Amino acid sequence: MNEREKIVRRWLLMWLQGENLGIREIFAEDAVYTESWGPVYHGAEAITHWFAEWLTRGQVLVWDVHRFFHAGDQTAVTWYFQCRMGEDKPVGFEGVSVVRWREDGKIASLTEYCCEPEQYDPYANGPEPVFEATERALYEQFAGGGM
Repeated sequence: MNEREKIVRRWLLMWLQGENLGIREIFAEDAVYTESWGPVYHGAEAITHWFAEWLTRGQVLVWDVHRFFHAGDQTAVTWYFQCRMGEDKPVGFEGVSVVRWREDGKIASLTEYCCEPEQYDPYANGPEPVFEATERALYEQFAGGGM
């Protein structure tokens, strides 16, 4: 297994086990971590704090890697993630992480992207698209389309 893949898998294992197994060993001191839904953590210290604090509120149930893609100083990882916050029902989604590496093998940046778990065909019932409420608002905002 590629060394970079081992580091990414180690990071995911930390979440699955709920234990810091060396965050500062895999992230550069000035690393930047961007979650798929917006929060950004600057530095290994902030990433370590976020990790420990998040685990007081939630539990990662599944973080399965589908595939790795490597190009130069970057790695893309496709995966499925599922967690539970408190006593809430588990939620999950497909995602991608894009990792940029430093020459010393540590993570310089990691950015997550997610795909909505509820997928559908907007053309299933004909030639005019029918969007879910959230998608309709986004479509109107970004595409200027009228519904």
